[in-house]
This record gives sequence, C-alpha cells and structure tokens, in this order.
Amino acid sequence: MRATLGKLIHPLLAMIACATDPELRRYVEYLKAENRILRSRLPKKIDTTKTERATLVKLGMPLGSKVKELVGIVSPRTFLRWVQDEREDGQKVMKQPNNEPKEETKGNRIPDEVRELIIHMAKTEGWGAGRIKGELYNLGFEIGRTTVNRILRENNFPVNPPPRNGTWSEFIRSHGETLWACDFFSKKVLTFRGWVDYYVLFFIQVGTRKIHIAGMTTNPDELWMKQQARNLILFFDDLDVFPRYIIHDADTKFTKSWREILECEDIKPIRIGPRRPDMNAIAERWIKSIKEECLSLFLVFGENHLRHLIREYVDYYHTRRPHRSLDYLPPCRQRTPELVESIGIGDVVRRQSLGGVLSWYERRAA
Repeated sequence: MRATLGKLIHPLLAMIACATDPELRRYVEYLKAENRILRSRLPKKIDTTKTERATLVKLGMPLGSKVKELVGIVSPRTFLRWVQDEREDGQKVMKQPNNEPKEETKGNRIPDEVRELIIHMAKTEGWGAGRIKGELYNLGFEIGRTTVNRILRENNFPVNPPPRNGTWSEFIRSHGETLWACDFFSKKVLTFRGWVDYYVLFFIQVGTRKIHIAGMTTNPDELWMKQQARNLILFFDDLDVFPRYIIHDADTKFTKSWREILECEDIKPIRIGPRRPDMNAIAERWIKSIKEECLSLFLVFGENHLRHLIREYVDYYHTRRPHRSLDYLPPCRQRTPELVESIGIGDVVRRQSLGGVLSWYERRAA
C-alpha cells in the first residue's frame, strides 16, 4: 500500500496519509520548525501572486481558526483579508453571466479612464487604496475600496492594510465631540546657534480631527506650559462645543500646574499610562502624517520657516486631505461632492503646495 502511494503522490503526502495521530503531530511540528528556519533566510515581506493566495486560502479555510497556528508567510490578519477578498470575488463571479468576473461600481463597469486615474495617482503620489478612494470621492466619483485594492494589485502597486477596530473606536464615538488629545513633536532647526530642537505642542479634536497648534519653543518648561494652558482656555471659549476631556501621555512636560489650570475650567486631563501610544493613537497618527508628508522632507532654517511649513500643512490637512474616519472628507469640508458617472485624467487638475511636496486633485473648470 505504501509503495503504491509513493508512486502515485508526493512522498510527504504518502507519509501523512499512512500516519497515526501522534505521528501527524510530530510531522507538523517538524514542518513548522523547518518553515521558520527557511523564513528567517528570506526577506521580511514576500509578495504572492493571486493564484498563490487563492491556493493558500483554499487549503487554509477548512482548518478554521487553527490556521492561525500554521500561517507563517503572512500575519493571520492578512490571511483573513485574503479570505474576505476571495469571498467577494466569488460573489461577484456568481452574479455575472457565463461566470465572467466583472468589477462594478453602482451596477456599472469601472470605466477605463477611472482605472487610468487610479494608476496615475498610485504612481505619482505613492498613495494606497484608502487615500485614492477618498480623493476620487472628493472629485465626485464613488468607488469601493476593495475595487481600488484589486486594481492596484493587478498593476503591482502595494495596498493599505485593513483598518484596526477596537474599544478605542467605541470610546471615540461616545465622546468625540467633547474629547481632545494633545502631544508634542519635535523638529531640528538650523539657527545661528547651530542645530536646535524645537518642541511643538498641538491639540486634535477626536470627533472632527481638527488641529490646533498651541505653540512651539526650545524650552517647554513649567512656566511656558502654564501660559499655554491659559491660552488654550481662551481658544476653547470660542468653540461651539466646549471640551470636557483632554488625553495626554506621561511626558513630564505635562506638569501638575498645567493640569490644575485645565481642571479649574471643568476640563478633565486624562493621563495615559507609560509606553501606551495606542491610547493616544489619533495624536500619534497625526504626528506621523505631518512628519512623513511634510517636515521630514525639508531642511528647516529658523523658527519662521518651521512655522510656515506647519501652517501650510495644517491648512492642507483641514481643507484638502481626505480622512477615512470622516467618510473621506477633509476635517473642515462638510459638503459632500456632487457624484459623477466617470472621471479621467483630462477632467482633473493637480494642485500643489510647498514646492510640490503637498498635492491634491480638483475638477477642471468647464
């Protein structure tokens, strides 16, 4: 029997087919160890083809949750995304006559000019699927993120990972209007005294994602922080909704006197624990955005230059940059765009700021 199997199928499969349960466990442990050794000698990221992903999904789905213990080429979260993509593809194939898959948006095939625009944005701007979806929506064309993902993969462009959900999202939905978060970010500035670290204090409203730059200094001591607290109260007095909570990290720059000034105005500072950036993720994410999209690309000469860069980026962030949590609208843009059936490169104009570092698209005037 074993000799017959060895001739008909792969020797490893023959060995598994004839093994007892204890032997199977030992086989699996050996293969997992061997896989870890092989993976350690490969690049951190391994690109897979659509056919390869389909094969892994087909073999892994019958295992259920146990596949998490076996998957090694990607994270379990990425494997689950593969499963979801395969299911969506399967549903679309079943809806089409003659089993011919067809990408759709509101019942119509994606126009070629839209595909061309998506590829143009990915190539020119380096944007992922979520950002491209938001940019197209601001231009008046609605398209699913999954469809954008598929178009990017077909043209060998990387796509964004799925958004993270959790209890923090529920907290944001409950307190978004009265909840603010704050933090510092720093930037080295070239001055007549040489290189100097400037510290910028900012606040972000969790519900709207609007930014308020409180101030910047080379020495954020207690006296400076107390003055920023007083200035902040004046700023909050002009808002339609007065804040009730402010999240901040365990940085010693957020002094006791700073907290006391806020508490006197019925604003409760919420200090998160050390080494817990996830609890202040919205502020941390904004720091990443302004640094990667703006500040890291400039050699800054003097405080005025730094103020100009931050001012231009904040204006771009408020009025041009789409945000996923705001239905792909910028924080200060409340009106949804008028949707169109199709849009191409010839229908839009590329706008730029800061010498082309910041860019966005607008409809071409008729």
